[in-house]
Amino acid sequence: MVPPNTPMPTTSSTQGEPEPDVERPTLVPEFDPEAFARESDADGDRPTVVPDYDPEAFARDSEVKQRAALPVTGESTIDEARRLLQQGAPEEALFLVARLLEHSPFHSEATALLKECRDALERECLAAIGSPSAILVVALRPDELKGFALDSASGFLLSLLDGATTVETLVDLSGLPRLLALRHLRGLVARGLVVAQRNDSRR
Repeated sequence: MVPPNTPMPTTSSTQGEPEPDVERPTLVPEFDPEAFARESDADGDRPTVVPDYDPEAFARDSEVKQRAALPVTGESTIDEARRLLQQGAPEEALFLVARLLEHSPFHSEATALLKECRDALERECLAAIGSPSAILVVALRPDELKGFALDSASGFLLSLLDGATTVETLVDLSGLPRLLALRHLRGLVARGLVVAQRNDSRR
């Protein structure tokens, strides 16, 4: 005989039936206060990583935005560029307009002025070099050239001078942007490293 208050043993496990839900105790993960303290101290000792910051680039960017939005001097960026162009400084005007177009690429007036600046700068470079049909020759001996610090573009253009190629052909052969090549050739002439000789075949 079974005692009156004794629960009957379950037989569900033997019959394949699921066991009734049983309240299971919550498992608390082990906590090591010393390890936690060590990790916290290590995190506190890590140096703060400061993102890269270029103050000059920030200043240029801020200047362009301020001038385009609210000129401090009373002269807008486009007006300043046009004034520089009229004063015979197309290169400075070109750089100013180019920076403006970086922030306002659909600025129609700046786009038109950009072409004017490029054309004026090209004329200025060609006037300093001689002409598109001029032939440039190296004015110094190879050992003398070693004393001059040349950038890669100038050195490359210098290597193309053969005493027979015109400036126009030289620019095409270099594969460099036209204005970039002309500006570097102008620099070589200004420094006295190359000189223009008369092209008799074009007379």
